Amino acid sequence: MEKVTYIEEYVVPQLFTTAFEAYEFEHRGRERSKGYAKLETFGLLWGYSIPAKGDLPARIVATMSTVETSATRHEDWVQPNFDSIIAKKQFFERYWQNIELVGTFHSHPYENLDDVKLNRGWQGSPEDQEFWPYFHQLVAPEQQLMTHLVITIAKMSKRGWAMPDRLKGGEHDKGYVLSADERKFWLRAYATNQMLDGEYEFSDDMGLQVPALHDFMKWSSR
Repeated sequence: MEKVTYIEEYVVPQLFTTAFEAYEFEHRGRERSKGYAKLETFGLLWGYSIPAKGDLPARIVATMSTVETSATRHEDWVQPNFDSIIAKKQFFERYWQNIELVGTFHSHPYENLDDVKLNRGWQGSPEDQEFWPYFHQLVAPEQQLMTHLVITIAKMSKRGWAMPDRLKGGEHDKGYVLSADERKFWLRAYATNQMLDGEYEFSDDMGLQVPALHDFMKWSSR
């Protein structure tokens, strides 16, 4: 891979629990208002970037994540509040100068496994591919490279557990799949790049490494 995203151990639980909270539990604007579930959610990845050196690819290391609670959530889309994101970025730049905004994550909720397979729901949508470069240019134009994760969740017909595994085929190095109780998750990485002409573009050449999931994979193979 030309680029690789590394997700550190403490980020992993928040990514998955954030996705299934929005999926399984009702969200209300007020106590007596109607609640909605199976919603998308949106968050930010923080950490640091390492440029390509010799034979080593460019790397993004995500050391923490935050959830955008002010984002407008829907079953088919999520709209982040850019004022909130920019304010958080400025806050981090002032008080935590050892980390920077390195990417985003959002969830894709599906009713069942058949819907995920039919729509290849673990992949970024055409709308995602248009949004990510716009986000990069608007929020973090100083960054040469950003990563964007899609966390897909669907309900299984019966309870079960399956250790993490890599995606199949040409997506093998770009994501993972795992089952947990009645839920199945997919995690898939993408990138946006700042080009020499000053434009920002989407690319699908971002590898994904999650050492915590590899530890489970090694344990299950014993």
